[in-house]
Amino acid sequence: MTASKTRRSLGAIIWLGCAAVCGAVLTLAGVFLYLDPLTPKAETYRNVQLETPLRIYTRDGDLLAEFGERRLIPVTIDQVPQAFIDALLDTEDKRFYEHSGIDFISLTNDTLGLVRSLMVEGSLGPGASTITMQLARNVSFGLERTFIRKFKEMLLALKIERELSKDEILELYINIVPFGKRAYGAEAAARTYYGKPLMELDLAQLAMLAGIPQAPSTGNPINGPERAQRRRNVVLSRMYEQGSISHAAYREATEAPITARVYERAVETPAPHAAEWVRRQLIYTYPDLYTGGYEVSTTIDSTLQNTATAAVRRGLQDFDVRHGYRGAEAQLELDVAALEDGESAKDIVAAAVDALRGFQPAGDLEAAVVLNVEDDEARLVAGDGSFVTLDLDSVKWARPFLDIDRRGPEPTSVAAVLQVGDVVRITPTGEATEDGSVSWRLSQAPDIEGALVSVEPDTGRVLALVGSYDFSRNQFNHVLQAARQPGSGFKPFVYAAALANGVTPASVYMDAPLVFNDENLETEYRPDNNDNRYNGPTRLREALYRSINLVSMRVLLDVEAGPVIDYVTNFGFDPSTFPRNTQLAIGGGTMAVTPMEMVTAYSVFANGGFLITPHVIETVRDRDGILLYQSTRPVVCRECELIAPEDIEQDEDRFSQDDIDAVAETQDIPSPTDEPAEEAAPDTPAPAPRVIDARIAYLMDNMLKDVIKRGTGRKALVLNRGDLAGKTGTTNDAADTWFNGYGADVATTVWVGFSNYAPLGRREFGSTTPLPIWIDYMQQALQGRPERNFPQPDGIVTLKVNEETGEAVLPGDPQGIFEYFLSEHAPQAPSATQQIRSSDEVKAVDLF
Repeated sequence: MTASKTRRSLGAIIWLGCAAVCGAVLTLAGVFLYLDPLTPKAETYRNVQLETPLRIYTRDGDLLAEFGERRLIPVTIDQVPQAFIDALLDTEDKRFYEHSGIDFISLTNDTLGLVRSLMVEGSLGPGASTITMQLARNVSFGLERTFIRKFKEMLLALKIERELSKDEILELYINIVPFGKRAYGAEAAARTYYGKPLMELDLAQLAMLAGIPQAPSTGNPINGPERAQRRRNVVLSRMYEQGSISHAAYREATEAPITARVYERAVETPAPHAAEWVRRQLIYTYPDLYTGGYEVSTTIDSTLQNTATAAVRRGLQDFDVRHGYRGAEAQLELDVAALEDGESAKDIVAAAVDALRGFQPAGDLEAAVVLNVEDDEARLVAGDGSFVTLDLDSVKWARPFLDIDRRGPEPTSVAAVLQVGDVVRITPTGEATEDGSVSWRLSQAPDIEGALVSVEPDTGRVLALVGSYDFSRNQFNHVLQAARQPGSGFKPFVYAAALANGVTPASVYMDAPLVFNDENLETEYRPDNNDNRYNGPTRLREALYRSINLVSMRVLLDVEAGPVIDYVTNFGFDPSTFPRNTQLAIGGGTMAVTPMEMVTAYSVFANGGFLITPHVIETVRDRDGILLYQSTRPVVCRECELIAPEDIEQDEDRFSQDDIDAVAETQDIPSPTDEPAEEAAPDTPAPAPRVIDARIAYLMDNMLKDVIKRGTGRKALVLNRGDLAGKTGTTNDAADTWFNGYGADVATTVWVGFSNYAPLGRREFGSTTPLPIWIDYMQQALQGRPERNFPQPDGIVTLKVNEETGEAVLPGDPQGIFEYFLSEHAPQAPSATQQIRSSDEVKAVDLF
């Protein structure tokens, strides 16, 4: 009986066991059938598209800007230090190379902890997640803590382990795990916290990084240094327990201080205004612009961009010095008496350094706090904690600003300029003190703004672009967005229109007062010249290089506003804001043009009469390097005008193969050596359209060179080149000052003014601040570029004229000077013996 009962009990147990196993199998099968469609396919992990920022480069390969999270700086498993791999595995998943995605030992040990977290805290704790499960969570799931998500992780981890090798899983994990501070992946984290590659970090730094993924936002060494240090030491302890490091290495690393700080992204050539222009052009074309890993190659030249930035900042700071010191940016309450006590002084200095963090950068000027002032020197502390001494010579420029045209007396002591607690700006002088330390001088962040844009006039490629003194202070791009009065810089276009309508460089106009009666005005309008002087009869050429307003107005009255406005549209101007009165002649009134429009227009003179389209994007490639876009902006093709395709077709033997190929490239016709093609290549630039007569371009180029040789642009003679041409620009109220000019194959416009349209002062002109900036930049831009002077075109004749009257004279007349004319507008000779010499007869005449 007992044996029978025992057999029945054993049978029941076996039956219940089988039922339990079957139930478990059915349950797991049900869970699998439910969750499997909700988890991604494992093969997608072989081609994970990691979020990668937009990277913008200069034409020579320097990183110009990044937009988006620093999601990926990819590394292979071979490029990861073994110590970092050990730190990860010893801490996160010590049986990584043994399990198949789920570590059942750790899972069993932590199950009770998970249940306890749910019952006590009402939510799940971290649980036992393997590297593979963490990878699944970071790629495919959110961060919410639920049982369903945990089961999904487990199922997907099993799938991933069947699809990828262990090293592939580990490599992907290292490249994608978050490390805080917008750094994703270990390499990005190394550069974010330590400013160097992962391979160059020491053991303490590697352990610090390995501990961050547990709590990337609150456990990184910047947001939670104490927590990060504790976690680092836990990582080191696990490494020591697993035999990955020696006891000596463990002790040395645990005693190491925290050396992490946030390093800015490694932008090699800062050009934030140019980068923002690129971003705005692409944002609507590529919806995943910030995460798709796009790489943009721009037309920006890194050397010229850095030169332009320095030139603009230096020029605006010089303007500020000329107009006086406006005082400290702020005043900190410092206990002067306590500064004499060593211990108290340390705390005060530390507080001052901490306060300096709230002051935004101002170009290359550093913020500093005055700690002590005497008659002959002051002691300051800079934002990095270093101490600076300013003597009387370094503050002597700081005459008090009274108004835009007046300054106070020169200071006779440092104490007359600085007080304890002043927050000021300082800049290195470039010289060393007697003890070999850096010498500094007092400075201030300019209120004035400026902009520079430089292009290749034959292609429209933007070589450099500076939109303001400092992008962090003013994101407004004055190159593209600041529509301002062009002042006298617009006169060349009025004169070009006049040349097209029968006026000549030798035409004489009266430089004398003008009076206009306007019913809409309460008083008569009496325009004048900048110097308030009058020169009487003046030739057009002279009026341009001396920038005489009243002659320009008389030219406009002669030609009339309508034809002038119609003509200047050839230069790319939108005339909708242009006045139809004499203000048009001097770039005033309602006129509003941007520096980009001005450099485009001057490029027409620089390239011989063609209209180009300035552009900054050269190519766009995807994360795999596939070309998505290549610029096809029109380029100047002078050969296209010299050789017509029909000429080649009629008599091919007359032309060289280079000529044939050049025309074929620009005219979309096949070269005889080309294989037949179904259609022309889509990336072939079209020829830029000719918009003004080559002869008028030649005359204007010649007249604008006189601005440099003998006019308002004479400062540029320091560059010692014969191909420089340009024009200053100053508005009547001196609210806008310009210099627009070119040399060789570089055209550059500089604008300087206040954002609120305030006047710059009675002594400020286009030659005062914009021209020196232009010279500083062009000195670098023209290095290695040969002079470019276009040959005299057919239809231009050279004639000797009277210097005062502009009338033709006999060849031997001592008052005669040579002048160029359109052949149809040349003045009549005074007698039959006078002969007009054509360009073929006079090739090397130096007019002046």
